[in-house]
Amino acid sequence: MSDTNTEVMRIRLRMIDLIKSFFVSSPDAERLSRWRGTFAAMAKEQISPILDKAVRELNAQLTSKKLEDIQDEYYALFTDPFGENQLNLNASQYFDGRNYGETLISVRDFLSKAQVVKADSVTAPEDSLPVLFDMLGTLLEMEKDGQNTEAMQQILVKEYLVSFLDRLAPEVEKNPSADFYQRCISFIAGYLDLEKSMAG
Repeated sequence: MSDTNTEVMRIRLRMIDLIKSFFVSSPDAERLSRWRGTFAAMAKEQISPILDKAVRELNAQLTSKKLEDIQDEYYALFTDPFGENQLNLNASQYFDGRNYGETLISVRDFLSKAQVVKADSVTAPEDSLPVLFDMLGTLLEMEKDGQNTEAMQQILVKEYLVSFLDRLAPEVEKNPSADFYQRCISFIAGYLDLEKSMAG
Protein backbone atom coordinates (compact mmCIF):
# COMPACT_ATOMS: atom_id res chain seq x y z
CA MET A 1 0.00 0.00 0.00
CA SER A 2 1.44 3.39 -1.04
CA ASP A 3 2.00 6.25 1.40
CA THR A 4 -0.94 8.12 -0.16
CA ASN A 5 -3.27 5.15 0.20
CA THR A 6 -2.08 4.62 3.77
CA GLU A 7 -2.90 8.24 4.62
CA VAL A 8 -6.35 8.02 3.00
CA MET A 9 -7.01 4.81 4.93
CA ARG A 10 -5.99 6.50 8.18
CA ILE A 11 -8.34 9.42 7.50
CA ARG A 12 -11.23 7.10 6.66
CA LEU A 13 -10.74 5.14 9.86
CA ARG A 14 -10.64 8.35 11.89
CA MET A 15 -13.87 9.55 10.28
CA ILE A 16 -15.57 6.24 11.02
CA ASP A 17 -14.47 6.43 14.67
CA LEU A 18 -15.79 10.00 14.81
CA ILE A 19 -19.18 8.94 13.45
CA LYS A 20 -19.43 6.02 15.88
CA SER A 21 -18.63 8.38 18.77
CA PHE A 22 -21.93 10.20 18.22
CA PHE A 23 -23.88 7.13 19.28
CA VAL A 24 -21.73 5.05 21.66
CA SER A 25 -23.17 6.69 24.80
CA SER A 26 -24.32 10.02 26.13
CA PRO A 27 -21.51 12.52 25.45
CA ASP A 28 -19.30 13.71 28.28
CA ALA A 29 -17.10 16.79 28.60
CA GLU A 30 -14.05 15.03 27.14
CA ARG A 31 -15.90 13.85 24.05
CA LEU A 32 -17.53 17.24 23.52
CA SER A 33 -14.12 18.90 23.70
CA ARG A 34 -12.76 16.43 21.15
CA TRP A 35 -15.72 17.06 18.83
CA ARG A 36 -15.26 20.83 19.12
CA GLY A 37 -11.58 20.61 18.25
CA THR A 38 -12.15 18.22 15.37
CA PHE A 39 -14.95 20.18 13.70
CA ALA A 40 -13.30 23.55 14.27
CA ALA A 41 -10.28 22.20 12.36
CA MET A 42 -12.41 20.59 9.65
CA ALA A 43 -14.38 23.83 9.16
CA LYS A 44 -11.16 25.46 7.93
CA GLU A 45 -10.75 22.86 5.18
CA GLN A 46 -12.51 22.44 1.85
CA ILE A 47 -13.35 18.80 1.19
CA SER A 48 -16.58 18.68 -0.81
CA PRO A 49 -19.56 21.09 -1.00
CA ILE A 50 -21.99 18.71 0.73
CA LEU A 51 -19.60 17.71 3.49
CA ASP A 52 -18.29 21.26 3.98
CA LYS A 53 -21.83 22.57 4.57
CA ALA A 54 -22.55 19.80 7.08
CA VAL A 55 -19.26 20.48 8.89
CA ARG A 56 -19.99 24.22 9.16
CA GLU A 57 -23.45 23.58 10.59
CA LEU A 58 -22.21 21.00 13.07
CA ASN A 59 -19.32 23.25 14.11
CA ALA A 60 -21.80 26.06 14.79
CA GLN A 61 -23.90 23.72 16.93
CA LEU A 62 -20.88 22.58 18.91
CA THR A 63 -19.86 26.19 19.49
CA SER A 64 -23.27 27.34 20.71
CA LYS A 65 -24.61 24.34 22.62
CA LYS A 66 -23.75 23.40 26.18
CA LEU A 67 -22.89 19.83 27.11
CA GLU A 68 -26.21 19.53 28.96
CA ASP A 69 -28.11 20.49 25.81
CA ILE A 70 -26.56 17.65 23.82
CA GLN A 71 -26.93 15.21 26.70
CA ASP A 72 -30.64 16.07 26.98
CA GLU A 73 -31.08 15.53 23.25
CA TYR A 74 -29.24 12.20 23.41
CA TYR A 75 -31.53 11.10 26.24
CA ALA A 76 -34.68 12.11 24.35
CA LEU A 77 -33.59 10.36 21.15
CA PHE A 78 -31.85 7.23 22.38
CA THR A 79 -32.46 6.57 26.08
CA ASP A 80 -35.85 7.81 27.35
CA PRO A 81 -38.00 4.64 27.54
CA PHE A 82 -41.20 6.68 27.45
CA GLY A 83 -40.07 9.30 24.94
CA GLU A 84 -42.31 10.08 21.98
CA ASN A 85 -39.42 11.20 19.77
CA GLN A 86 -37.02 8.29 20.01
CA LEU A 87 -34.81 7.88 16.96
CA ASN A 88 -34.55 4.33 15.64
CA LEU A 89 -31.12 3.59 14.17
CA ASN A 90 -31.91 0.14 12.77
CA ALA A 91 -32.12 -0.13 8.99
CA SER A 92 -34.89 -2.75 9.17
CA GLN A 93 -37.25 -0.17 10.66
CA TYR A 94 -36.93 2.01 7.57
CA PHE A 95 -36.92 -0.73 4.92
CA ASP A 96 -39.26 -3.30 6.47
CA GLY A 97 -41.37 -1.20 8.84
CA ARG A 98 -40.15 -3.12 11.89
CA ASN A 99 -36.98 -4.05 13.73
CA TYR A 100 -35.29 -7.38 12.98
CA GLY A 101 -36.75 -7.62 9.48
CA GLU A 102 -35.48 -8.94 6.17
CA THR A 103 -32.89 -6.16 6.00
CA LEU A 104 -31.17 -7.51 9.10
CA ILE A 105 -31.09 -10.98 7.53
CA SER A 106 -29.54 -9.47 4.39
CA VAL A 107 -26.90 -7.61 6.41
CA ARG A 108 -26.02 -10.74 8.36
CA ASP A 109 -25.66 -12.71 5.11
CA PHE A 110 -23.42 -9.98 3.69
CA LEU A 111 -21.22 -9.92 6.79
CA SER A 112 -20.92 -13.70 6.70
CA LYS A 113 -19.70 -13.54 3.10
CA ALA A 114 -17.28 -10.76 4.06
CA GLN A 115 -16.06 -12.86 7.02
CA VAL A 116 -16.79 -10.00 9.42
CA VAL A 117 -18.10 -10.93 12.86
CA LYS A 118 -19.83 -8.59 15.30
CA ALA A 119 -18.19 -8.54 18.74
CA ASP A 120 -20.12 -10.36 21.48
CA SER A 121 -20.02 -7.20 23.60
CA VAL A 122 -22.06 -5.27 21.01
CA THR A 123 -25.77 -5.54 21.83
CA ALA A 124 -27.14 -3.54 18.87
CA PRO A 125 -28.20 -5.54 15.80
CA GLU A 126 -25.96 -5.75 12.76
CA ASP A 127 -28.19 -3.38 10.76
CA SER A 128 -27.88 -0.54 13.27
CA LEU A 129 -26.07 2.55 12.00
CA PRO A 130 -23.12 2.43 14.46
CA VAL A 131 -22.57 -1.30 13.86
CA LEU A 132 -22.65 -0.86 10.07
CA PHE A 133 -19.92 1.77 10.39
CA ASP A 134 -17.99 -0.51 12.73
CA MET A 135 -18.18 -3.21 10.07
CA LEU A 136 -16.88 -0.74 7.45
CA GLY A 137 -13.97 0.03 9.76
CA THR A 138 -13.29 -3.69 10.11
CA LEU A 139 -13.20 -4.10 6.32
CA LEU A 140 -10.69 -1.23 6.11
CA GLU A 141 -8.52 -2.83 8.79
CA MET A 142 -8.64 -6.11 6.86
CA GLU A 143 -7.48 -4.25 3.75
CA LYS A 144 -4.60 -2.72 5.72
CA ASP A 145 -3.60 -6.28 6.62
CA GLY A 146 -3.37 -7.20 2.96
CA GLN A 147 -6.83 -8.62 2.23
CA ASN A 148 -8.78 -7.33 -0.75
CA THR A 149 -12.04 -5.99 0.69
CA GLU A 150 -12.70 -3.20 -1.83
CA ALA A 151 -15.74 -4.88 -3.40
CA MET A 152 -17.26 -5.52 0.02
CA GLN A 153 -16.63 -1.91 1.03
CA GLN A 154 -18.49 -0.73 -2.07
CA ILE A 155 -21.47 -2.97 -1.30
CA LEU A 156 -21.62 -1.91 2.33
CA VAL A 157 -21.39 1.78 1.49
CA LYS A 158 -23.66 1.94 -1.55
CA GLU A 159 -26.23 -0.79 -0.98
CA TYR A 160 -26.62 -0.47 2.77
CA LEU A 161 -25.29 2.74 4.31
CA VAL A 162 -26.17 5.25 1.58
CA SER A 163 -29.65 3.83 1.02
CA PHE A 164 -30.20 3.71 4.80
CA LEU A 165 -29.21 7.37 5.23
CA ASP A 166 -31.50 8.34 2.34
CA ARG A 167 -34.42 7.06 4.41
CA LEU A 168 -33.16 8.04 7.85
CA ALA A 169 -32.35 11.69 7.08
CA PRO A 170 -35.94 12.82 6.31
CA GLU A 171 -37.18 11.20 9.53
CA VAL A 172 -34.54 13.00 11.57
CA GLU A 173 -35.50 16.32 9.96
CA LYS A 174 -39.08 15.81 11.14
CA ASN A 175 -38.07 14.81 14.67
CA PRO A 176 -38.74 17.75 17.04
CA SER A 177 -36.16 16.47 19.53
CA ALA A 178 -33.35 16.26 16.97
CA ASP A 179 -31.34 19.44 16.55
CA PHE A 180 -27.71 18.55 17.10
CA TYR A 181 -28.29 15.01 15.85
CA GLN A 182 -29.99 16.24 12.70
CA ARG A 183 -26.66 17.90 11.87
CA CYS A 184 -24.81 14.71 12.80
CA ILE A 185 -26.92 12.75 10.31
CA SER A 186 -26.31 15.42 7.65
CA PHE A 187 -22.58 15.13 8.32
CA ILE A 188 -22.74 11.33 8.00
CA ALA A 189 -24.65 11.64 4.72
CA GLY A 190 -22.05 14.10 3.46
CA TYR A 191 -19.24 11.78 4.45
CA LEU A 192 -20.92 8.84 2.72
CA ASP A 193 -21.21 10.90 -0.45
CA LEU A 194 -17.43 11.20 -0.30
CA GLU A 195 -16.98 7.59 0.78
CA LYS A 196 -18.74 6.38 -2.37
CA SER A 197 -15.74 7.55 -4.38
CA MET A 198 -13.19 6.33 -1.81
CA ALA A 199 -14.54 2.86 -1.14
CA GLY A 200 -12.86 0.68 -3.68
